[in-house]
Amino acid sequence: MKKALLFSAILLLAGCKNYDDFEFTGTVVDFEECTGSSFGYAVNLTSPDTIGGDYTTHDGDMYQNVVVIYGADRLLKEGANISGRIYLDPNYSRTECTWRYTDRDVPEAVFTKLKVE
Repeated sequence: MKKALLFSAILLLAGCKNYDDFEFTGTVVDFEECTGSSFGYAVNLTSPDTIGGDYTTHDGDMYQNVVVIYGADRLLKEGANISGRIYLDPNYSRTECTWRYTDRDVPEAVFTKLKVE
């Protein structure tokens, strides 16, 4: 019995994801479809100001310091000012999305807390 409980506890801990999330602020400048009902949002960060990359929107507008962030708990509109907490996940679209955008070189992240201003 003790072995079964220990094994269950190990499996439970192995399933937990550890990540270092951090605060951010920014503006949604574009979106990318991930799956049929899930999107990644291209966010032009104002803080932190050095982790993003160059991004060209569907309309051809260029932005610097952009991160594509997944896992929003609501639909976000272009131009929305947002803040909260995220963690970087360089393989998110590769492992979670049906569609993957390979023509860009910006970091990917996941929301852990989202506030729409």
